[in-house]
Amino acid sequence: MSNEGLMPKPVLRRVGCTLALFLASALAAHACIFTYTLVGPEGETELAGSGAAPVVRIGETYRIEITMREDHANCRIDPEDTIFLLEEGRWRVLRETQPLVLLADIEWEQIATRRYTTAIEFRPATAGRYRIDVIRECDRGGYHEILLIEVEEAAP
Repeated sequence: MSNEGLMPKPVLRRVGCTLALFLASALAAHACIFTYTLVGPEGETELAGSGAAPVVRIGETYRIEITMREDHANCRIDPEDTIFLLEEGRWRVLRETQPLVLLADIEWEQIATRRYTTAIEFRPATAGRYRIDVIRECDRGGYHEILLIEVEEAAP
């Protein structure tokens, strides 16, 4: 029997490992499903994933409404363990030194089995483009999303 047309075992093993890693990372990317809506004086805007940064104004109050759905049963990570980083530091309540001032603690409400919601109220304090990282660390792939917010001076 001829081995012509067959891949050598080391190449086949590498292809198999690469495919397994690809499938594992694709499945892990969907451990939780989040939706984000920015609500402000101008109305509502969907956030996340697009790379576009909605514009908010200093002096106004805004709210990010978040819905989270666990995409697997028996999640061991509570919604309260979701980490919010503003410019790579913890987003803290009423910290006036941060460019987006968080106005209240982030409290989650369960609205259905494996489904939660929260609303984050904040006030822009400094003009610029800012990054909010939303992170859930778990052994089922976790979750990491980057939200961008553009802050402008208040209109005259």
